[in-house]
Amino acid sequence: MSKAYRLSKIFRPETGNTLILPVDHGVSAGNIQGLENPHKTLEELNIPDVDAVLMSDGFAKQAESVFYGRNTPGRIQAADVVYMGNNKIYHELNTSIETAVRRGYDCLKFIMFWDRPAEEQMQSVQVISKAIQEAEKWDMPVLVEPLTFDHIEDEEERIKVLSDSARVAYELGADILKLPHPGNIDTIKTWVNTFNVPIILLGGAFKGEVANLVDQVDEAVSAGVKGVAIGRNLWQRPIEEAKHMLSELARVIHKL
Repeated sequence: MSKAYRLSKIFRPETGNTLILPVDHGVSAGNIQGLENPHKTLEELNIPDVDAVLMSDGFAKQAESVFYGRNTPGRIQAADVVYMGNNKIYHELNTSIETAVRRGYDCLKFIMFWDRPAEEQMQSVQVISKAIQEAEKWDMPVLVEPLTFDHIEDEEERIKVLSDSARVAYELGADILKLPHPGNIDTIKTWVNTFNVPIILLGGAFKGEVANLVDQVDEAVSAGVKGVAIGRNLWQRPIEEAKHMLSELARVIHKL
């Protein structure tokens, strides 16, 4: 199976854009509010509007019915785990690339915190670079999510950390970059023009009413972003509001 085919399961071929629904929070956050029963959450939401679901392998095994048959969402596996202990981040792979291929995933996702000491940066580089090299043998796309572990008040400093980490992920061979909204559209345009891979925004940074959030996504897509991955800001809302929000996001992402 080619990498291009797998990417077509993530990005809608008609538009080249994507709406990703993350439900992989349990491994890092435990029994998080709004996702106590992720299978039920997927069944209740308007899944036809979702192009891909980001999840852990354990959940995927219990939600096969959601992905059975034609025209179902692509599947992105959260392939690593990051924990903090003794003021230090521990970053490890939690799957083998061969197992992910055998289970039929379309993409693998890795986190990369960059506002950390060099030792921890190097650990993440080693985890991600080795995974990308192995994934290339199987034509498996890799999505990397550069992040800051701590909240950085100074916007210029925060953007520099995110831009540096995005550059590192790009140089390591990431096929997709998933980044927080930097707070201004000019930085988004710079990222789009700098990195020759699809950029999607994660939804945690989007706040407020549905209409305001949809307008922010519309602006970002018009600037060249290829979509969003939105989880907590979606499924922590009342179900009918969440369904409406999915439909509105699909409308602006795919210019329906």
